[in-house]
Amino acid sequence: MKTTKTKYIVLKFWKISRITLLFCYSIFANAQDDYLKPYIPYDSCDFDSHPIINIKLWIHIIQKSAKVPKNLTIDSSKYLNQQYYWINSMYSNLKPPTLKNSNEIYYVKDSRIRFLIDTITFHADSIGWDRIKRIPEDNPNRWMKILSINKDSNSLEIAGIRDQFSMIKDSILIVNSLSNNGVYKIKKLVRKGPNTLLFIKSGYSISSDTSGYVSYYKKIDKNCHKDNWTKFTSENKDYIHVFYTGSSASVPTFGCGPSPYYLNISGIINGGGYASAQLTAHEIGHCLGLRHTNRPQFSDLPSSDKFGWLKCNTTSVSNNIMGYNTCRNYLSPLQIASIHYKYSNNKDLYRTIAHSDNNEKTVIKKPTVWNKNILAKQKILIKKNQSLTIQKQLIIPNDGVIILEKNSQLIIDNGKVHCPNIGWNGVENRSSKVKLFKKWCKNQKKDNIIFRNNGTIIY
Repeated sequence: MKTTKTKYIVLKFWKISRITLLFCYSIFANAQDDYLKPYIPYDSCDFDSHPIINIKLWIHIIQKSAKVPKNLTIDSSKYLNQQYYWINSMYSNLKPPTLKNSNEIYYVKDSRIRFLIDTITFHADSIGWDRIKRIPEDNPNRWMKILSINKDSNSLEIAGIRDQFSMIKDSILIVNSLSNNGVYKIKKLVRKGPNTLLFIKSGYSISSDTSGYVSYYKKIDKNCHKDNWTKFTSENKDYIHVFYTGSSASVPTFGCGPSPYYLNISGIINGGGYASAQLTAHEIGHCLGLRHTNRPQFSDLPSSDKFGWLKCNTTSVSNNIMGYNTCRNYLSPLQIASIHYKYSNNKDLYRTIAHSDNNEKTVIKKPTVWNKNILAKQKILIKKNQSLTIQKQLIIPNDGVIILEKNSQLIIDNGKVHCPNIGWNGVENRSSKVKLFKKWCKNQKKDNIIFRNNGTIIY
């Protein structure tokens, strides 16, 4: 762990697991989502054609102040590691669905999505910390005129039908009054013709002075705002930025994931540890492109899913991570496939992926065809007398290389081999120990690199 002191503190974490090989047998039942078919990582799918996607996280702890943080502190690294251990366990050890879907696509245990803490930064900023607060409504056009006051019933009448106005159901502010200015707790609201009666709770006395207006505390909600992403990162797109914030309003732990590049989690110190991890897993799901399950996004989700902080069951409440339930331990195959499809087809999102180290490689030991976009490992070795056919995109990491042994072939059939970032090390002919440069590939002078149907290699 590395710690540096500037105007904030940065902690570094890296861990990428070793990957093994399996075989893949894919079954699919609905043509509506057929484009996702190649991206479902069934348990039988090998990890070369269906790799684990490791997504980099930059954690931002926004404290109310340095002296009174009201949030996680520099001593919270163990807590954060536990949070993301749980989150990664949710995504890697999914449970079967509690609700059946219509097309019976097979259950997938491991989403092959992981989240890696890259950096932790601490900021002391009261504005960035306060995501939900309540402030007095100071616009006179929104105030409600006091028409009469009844001291005996401890009530007042205001102009307009306001019995369903949520902002005054708990408390009100009386303003511009000669003797009643202040905050009053409300017992109940009752409609009275075109007007509304407000009954004040006992313990709050009010005079018969009818001057003034009723105002209220309005809610300022920045849960889904991008202001922290803009202020603290200049809208950096190399990570998913997780902002842990707070709230001056008395509300339960809450969050929002409106962007592929940032999310907000507020009041984490007020919630239970595992429940907070479930909330974070849910909001990260939004960042990955998943929607709530009350309106099914894909054909392998149940047609209805009851929302509320409810126990999952076999009749009405799913256990989906993207639902509102106390289980949150399932993702459907198409939900998972949509994430892999998205990150394999968007060069901007590719920047958020943590790539494998130089020791990771794919070995082609038999004729192989890749008919989906592939996020490649650092090295691809095509063994002697074998071939690899690329029919979509082969996305090479920085400094990646393709190695051809004697009489092996790389066939680009209507596909593209490229690196979205800085660059890669090209194709190496191991039998001659000489790299094949771009002009050789372009002119198709090498028998072991074959282009078909406008296939291309980009360096």
